[in-house]
Amino acid sequence: MSKTRAFAWYGGLTRGAAALAVLSSLACGADESRLVFAEDPLQPGEPPPPDEAEGPPLYAMLTQIITPDDDRTVYIYLSTSLDIAEVDLSQAREYAGVTNFNAVGGRILVSSGQAPTITEFEITPDLQWIEGRTVGFDRYPLTDNANWYYQFVRDDHTAYLPYDGYKRVVWDPTDMVILGDREDTTLVPQMGSLLLEAGGNRNGLRVDGSVYQSFFWRDEDWFQFGSESVIVSYDPVTHAESSKLTVPCAGLAIATADEAGYTYFGSWDYLPGLALYGEGPAPCAARLTPDGELDEGWTSDFTQLTGGRYITNFRYVGGGRAVANVFHAEEMDVDFSQPMDPEVVSNLWMSGPQWRFWSFDLNAQTAQPVEGVTVEIGSSAQFAVLDGRTFVFLPYGDQARSKIYEIDEAGVAVEHLDAPGDVFKWIRVR
Repeated sequence: MSKTRAFAWYGGLTRGAAALAVLSSLACGADESRLVFAEDPLQPGEPPPPDEAEGPPLYAMLTQIITPDDDRTVYIYLSTSLDIAEVDLSQAREYAGVTNFNAVGGRILVSSGQAPTITEFEITPDLQWIEGRTVGFDRYPLTDNANWYYQFVRDDHTAYLPYDGYKRVVWDPTDMVILGDREDTTLVPQMGSLLLEAGGNRNGLRVDGSVYQSFFWRDEDWFQFGSESVIVSYDPVTHAESSKLTVPCAGLAIATADEAGYTYFGSWDYLPGLALYGEGPAPCAARLTPDGELDEGWTSDFTQLTGGRYITNFRYVGGGRAVANVFHAEEMDVDFSQPMDPEVVSNLWMSGPQWRFWSFDLNAQTAQPVEGVTVEIGSSAQFAVLDGRTFVFLPYGDQARSKIYEIDEAGVAVEHLDAPGDVFKWIRVR
């Protein structure tokens, strides 16, 4: 499997029209405030009436099946309960390519895996899909995707879609219109041979106020990373870059937040192996205060809690607890004191005894492997907090299936469901 596995959405003066008027007034100011406006939706229809967005609980799960040609088929499975017995893909909606989705205002918004478009769907009480409007982002260099993986939703009328490294489209996911784009930045697009990359929003983090977006530098092969990342904030009114923080952690690409308003950033990818070979920076995690300042005393590689082992995939999950994948190098027959073997590093993410899933008590400053995990895992894991319950999705069998565990108050994993494919997302739609 290639590296793309890891990185690889009238009538009268509506709120969207009012926002357009405000942004038009901004566009008349200085060059750094310029907004360039895009076209209207491809299919300008009426949004679902507000009362039709209400209904019984609705949950949507995304799972992906990797195809023999290293592409993927994505399925979105709906349910009205978290306590389901199975995920029946014959009852799911199927998409080709790197399709993704989000939920805004009780609707499901699907970003196509084959075109830079996002389409809205209303879901009826009997789980029927009703297609609505589509927004096209084809004038922006997004390859063939407007992936929700990268996007931040600030509120139901404001979302940021990054492109070209530091640029961003500002659009309204309720009125389904593009408001404009921003190109202002103090970021350096290239650092030597390393290219600037937006860290994305893997967990679909919703924010209250300014969006904090991580950026890092990587080579063309997504193999080497710069030793630092940068976190920028965007003004919630003008959408301009308002601050920039340099963080001493490489490849920060995972953002989560706690109940007190602290935001945590973790890394992904090949950093543990590169660090052990002495060919790259060690992975670490960073935290921003509720005021958006770097909590310098908190930044950690967590080796003091893991017996010297490196971590990836650090995520806050609630109640003062976090989880991460911990690399047990002692389980590999590899001498990391020898010159680097690129094949070892490239395959390091795969399932095997070298990876274990750990739980971290951030208040007590303790950590331990999560009891109850019954499968060999790799470097990746996803999670969801739904209705106060914490679930983790651990792919196994070369990502052909996923164990979904519920983590109880004692930090023990209890098997909840065995699902087909690599489960990437599970959210409450309404």
